Amino acid sequence: MPMLMLKCKTCGEVFAGVYVPEESGNDVRSAAMSTDTAHTCSRGHKNVYTNEDYMDWS
Repeated sequence: MPMLMLKCKTCGEVFAGVYVPEESGNDVRSAAMSTDTAHTCSRGHKNVYTNEDYMDWS
């Protein structure tokens, strides 16, 4: 299952943004954008992310 990572725009912490199901094929970024685009890091910073913000580290 591919994991797309995000980097907090406030503090720079890298955290798991979304897990993408295998059946989504090669278009994992499109699958990620079909979910909520607002994420909160462990330090409580809430940011809204675009397709380009997701990093595929799988």
